[in-house]
Amino acid sequence: MNAAILTFQFAHNYGALLQAYALSRYLKGRNIHVEIAPYNPEWAQAEYAISPLAKGIPPRRRIRLALQYPRRKKQSQFFEQFIAEELNAGDTFATEQELYQWLDRHDCVVCGSDQIWNNRITGDSAAYYAAGSRVKKVSYAASLGTAQLSAAQKKNMEAYLPQFSALSVREPGSAEKVEQLLHKPVQVVLDPVFLLEKEEWMKLARPVDVDPNFLFLYFLQEDEVLLHWAQTYAKEHGLKIYEVHPTMAARHAGCKRLDEVGPKEFVWLIQNAACVCTNSFHATAFSTIYKKKLLHIPNSKSPERTISLLQRAGITLEQGGKMPLYDLALYDGSSLEYEIEKSKAFLDAALREDTLR
Repeated sequence: MNAAILTFQFAHNYGALLQAYALSRYLKGRNIHVEIAPYNPEWAQAEYAISPLAKGIPPRRRIRLALQYPRRKKQSQFFEQFIAEELNAGDTFATEQELYQWLDRHDCVVCGSDQIWNNRITGDSAAYYAAGSRVKKVSYAASLGTAQLSAAQKKNMEAYLPQFSALSVREPGSAEKVEQLLHKPVQVVLDPVFLLEKEEWMKLARPVDVDPNFLFLYFLQEDEVLLHWAQTYAKEHGLKIYEVHPTMAARHAGCKRLDEVGPKEFVWLIQNAACVCTNSFHATAFSTIYKKKLLHIPNSKSPERTISLLQRAGITLEQGGKMPLYDLALYDGSSLEYEIEKSKAFLDAALREDTLR
């Protein structure tokens, strides 16, 4: 079988690249020939540009990029190396027509994971529904990234999702909304990072020269309350705080920022931290895989993403001003293991040769 994956493989974002890697590795392990679509639309080129001279950059952002460029160029090389070596997605095209022509050379396309159906990211585009392609279509752990369906999402879903032979999304709330819209069954599955065993991630991880006793801080949304708990926990346990940010946008008092961290280093930092403090979905996911001590308050823009993940791992979030600390090693992992096997079964069944004829 010759399968294509349609996802955000271009993003200088830890979670986006690691989920793309995981899905590709899993399918290859099932003796499927896999290619990640080298689609890099213009909006993405502008969004992830590091050069202040790049096309489509607003004036204020050009100034910020000019100031950050020397440091961001170094970190950018870690992302670009990962994309080229681990995703084999170096040569890119930008138009939807080129995408559809490329997809049609395959037996099927797997759309997902990540927030590929979030129109606040992609705009009113049909590309991530593989709309103009004639191949068989499957979605795996596609995320809407929104609590409510927008008009653009409803339009595109009604037009293009009936063409899919199997549908799955990452959040239970998303499944309910799509089922209500299409009157078609939608499976809830886990993010692709859970398809790989912990040992596989350990092989990928690359060490970072840091103090051995540390708390790892990774924010995708500023949160003073969560920062306070990180500082409190670190002080109580004698831990140094290391933080990273994919665009180097944040720097917090009392934290040492690491500026040369790619996806491999990101995995290592979570694996080796005494505690992880984050509002990121994928940092939470890897904390779950490695059964870490986790300080977590959900991202207010899309809280259901981590809430639903932790609930499936048997964890109910703290309320009422307590330290939001969870020792994931203390929770029974059987429910999450069940969800992992169910996710694998869905994907294996969706991609069986006989289902694609």
